[in-house]
Amino acid sequence: MTPVREGSADMTIAVLPAQKTAGGGHGLVVRLARSGVVYLTGFRPAQPLSGMRCISRPAFDAVQPLARGWGVETALIVDVLRKGYRIDEVPTGFHHRVTGHSFRAQVHRARQFRDVALALALRYMRGLPRPG
Repeated sequence: MTPVREGSADMTIAVLPAQKTAGGGHGLVVRLARSGVVYLTGFRPAQPLSGMRCISRPAFDAVQPLARGWGVETALIVDVLRKGYRIDEVPTGFHHRVTGHSFRAQVHRARQFRDVALALALRYMRGLPRPG
């Protein structure tokens, strides 16, 4: 939050410490989000799906409408950068609740994958030039 408040960034992404309990996933959704952001913007986020953001009002207004569902975090990174705003990653002490290996947890991950893939595909199809 401090970089946004002080004006050195327009959006911050929380970077979580090593978690106390291992998660039940295999990292597919995180890899999809990270590789999509790198491809579309050149920026390599440490934790694109940490879930915590602080964003300035001008940057927030510039990236409307937001992506649907679980794609919102990934889309925010792409949209904020493509609009020329700055992102900073900020270490935090937060810990996530582990979702486990149940069928319900796997369905949750499948929905995350679908929403992230859709958000990335829509941004790719917009035809905005890639940096570099």
